[in-house]
Amino acid sequence: MKRSLAKGGAALAGQPPMIIRRSSETPARLWSGGTTRELFIAPVDSDYADRNFQVRLSTATVESEECLFTPLAGYERHLMVLEGAAHLEHQGHRSRDLRRFEVDTFDGAWQTLSQGLYRDFNLMVRYGSRGYLTHQLLREQETLHLSPEPALLRAWYLISGRVELVSGEVLAAGDLLVIEPGDRLGLRSLQASQLVVSTIAF
Repeated sequence: MKRSLAKGGAALAGQPPMIIRRSSETPARLWSGGTTRELFIAPVDSDYADRNFQVRLSTATVESEECLFTPLAGYERHLMVLEGAAHLEHQGHRSRDLRRFEVDTFDGAWQTLSQGLYRDFNLMVRYGSRGYLTHQLLREQETLHLSPEPALLRAWYLISGRVELVSGEVLAAGDLLVIEPGDRLGLRSLQASQLVVSTIAF
């Protein structure tokens, strides 16, 4: 019997217990600095434009040498560079240079100027929850087994390579896997694979 992602709080009610979002299911959309793909948003009936979401995962390609990020008051933002290099100028606060797989965490309400051409992975979390982004490398045939964590929503985005879940599903580059709080995970890397791991604590 399928359960919903309700253990993490009302914000996740209505989500299926495991989500696999294929790259082909996430069309690119234009934003002021380039293109973006929304990979995951919760609750299921929330909308980025309405700013009524609790968690959002996305990728973006920055195609302008200089652009301003859209302000997101009430949200903590996490940005990891996947390709290229970025300089983020959080005006009135601090600046940060990012190379591949480095992460910057900042207040979404800050006015942020981006410089450089790059591709990134983004985690946005409404304040009251906490988010974390890490890079993970799996060698060929390496296995990963994670125990249940009742207060954590976890997601894996495949940058490159191929991995197989215990269910037999195979993930390729650009695919996303999300599991609900309290569920376990087992997977095997079919070839050397790079992943972004997103963890959200409620």
